[in-house]
Amino acid sequence: MTRAEKESAGIPRAAKPAVGGVAKPNLEDPGVVLSLLEADQVVAAKQKTRFGRRNLSIGTRILLWGLRVYVVAMLVLVVISVIRAVHSTP
Repeated sequence: MTRAEKESAGIPRAAKPAVGGVAKPNLEDPGVVLSLLEADQVVAAKQKTRFGRRNLSIGTRILLWGLRVYVVAMLVLVVISVIRAVHSTP
């Protein structure tokens, strides 16, 4: 077995070091990327991924407000029913 065969035995092609003897990290793996970043870079990256308010269509806004009104109306009906049930017991 030659020296080159001994050195490359058991090492997959993707893990072989690049020119200069340093293996390139797999940037597709989020764990590797997080380990390479500094603490302030991680915080900045997480702040960029926060979700903001969505621009909803008029129809969706009307639907959501209708659902809110329905929930409040049902709460009022439940409270009235509970009060009547408590007062009607002898």
